[in-house]
Amino acid sequence: MRICVISGSPKGEMSVTLQYVRFLEQAFPDHTFAVVHAGREIRTIEQQEEVWNGLLTTVRESDGVLWATPVYVMLVPAQLKRFIELIGTRDAGEAFSGKYTAALTTSIHYFDHTAHAYLHGVCDDLGMRYVGFCSAHMQDLEEETFQEQFILFFSDFLEAIAGRRPVQRAFPQLPAISSHYIPESPPAAVDTHGKRMVILHDAEPGSDLAAMVGKLAACYADPIQVAHIRDAAMKGACRGCCRCAFDNTCIYDDGFRAFWDTYVVPADILVMAGTIRDRFFSAAWKQFFDRSFFNGHIPAFKGKQVAYLVEGPLGYLANLREVLTSLVMTEEANLAGIVTNEPGDPGEIDAALHTLAERIVRLSDRGYISAVTCPAVGGHKILRDELWGGMRATFKADDRYYRQHELYDFPTRNYLRRLGTLATSLVMSVPSIRREVVKNMPAYMIQPLQRSIETSTILAKRKAER
Repeated sequence: MRICVISGSPKGEMSVTLQYVRFLEQAFPDHTFAVVHAGREIRTIEQQEEVWNGLLTTVRESDGVLWATPVYVMLVPAQLKRFIELIGTRDAGEAFSGKYTAALTTSIHYFDHTAHAYLHGVCDDLGMRYVGFCSAHMQDLEEETFQEQFILFFSDFLEAIAGRRPVQRAFPQLPAISSHYIPESPPAAVDTHGKRMVILHDAEPGSDLAAMVGKLAACYADPIQVAHIRDAAMKGACRGCCRCAFDNTCIYDDGFRAFWDTYVVPADILVMAGTIRDRFFSAAWKQFFDRSFFNGHIPAFKGKQVAYLVEGPLGYLANLREVLTSLVMTEEANLAGIVTNEPGDPGEIDAALHTLAERIVRLSDRGYISAVTCPAVGGHKILRDELWGGMRATFKADDRYYRQHELYDFPTRNYLRRLGTLATSLVMSVPSIRREVVKNMPAYMIQPLQRSIETSTILAKRKAER
């Protein structure tokens, strides 16, 4: 069979992900692998029609398509995101329609699931037959147990192609948002209380997003900063070179760092506004997110209030909502709200923007940061363990930050807790004690919480203030 491999890595032949493809070439010598370097050659693909046409011919002549890409900031790299946008804007979906497809990623398993959900949805939208995925850790190929499973994964893909296996669509088709938002109600006069507020956007003139950005900005009695992300003058997308890992300095010498330091760093309140293109924000926004990786794994939004303005069917994109939410939560910031143009009713959108304008300042005044949920907790532990386990040798800036902020918070380092757990385990081995504990487990579970309520200085202070 002829397998077209769409490589999303900007590193081309030096891609970690591509080494997994090379393994498959050795494991399946009777099949042909044609690699399309969509990530490395995105500029050429954009500018040279003959290259684009040759790429589509490779796809058309293939029996199956394997998307092979690293995970950058919870998704595919911006270069591959741009390639997917080109398929839509150039109406080239017919080359992909009906093709059997699978996805291969490499990462440290940090939000790899959102990258795969995105690719799966894109494949469904293109009319492809999505068979499955393999999400590999960057070093998994070194283990023979993984190699065995990897061969089984690809064998299943080939069997699906050979047997013309029926495949059901997993993600529903996205509806078009046909309404045009024109603000109706007069703007509010919200006092920023001296907070530095910034709105970053990629809005096209006359779009709903442009109207929403203008409306939110007009809600404030004080002037706020509004900037288009093209003003960052980025020369290119993240190359995945990791040269920033030592001292948080990007290899690019362009306007991005100055833009970041001017708008993002000093902001108390940050609003990011984007239009949905395929199943994410634009490739320009993805490039912005990827380039922010010069901060490494140090939370760049820490303590800020963050909100989103979205043009497009966000209600149908749970995966995008998870990424937008997790981007804020993992950065130790607070998500103050998301406003979309989905309702279509200008009055409802106006009201939502007015509410957001007031709420985001109020939460900033109070210093509120919401409690984290599983993705942020799990993400922290993945990064912590990966840094401690080996990445800190390269990611020096991250290691310094983690040490300074005591983020190497392994439970096994709490020796008192370890002793307490050992003692409890020994006591619980006595049948009569175990029966008593199990019988009264609910009471034992709430006892420390009840003591915290009784001894809380916060509650005592509030009582005294009443």
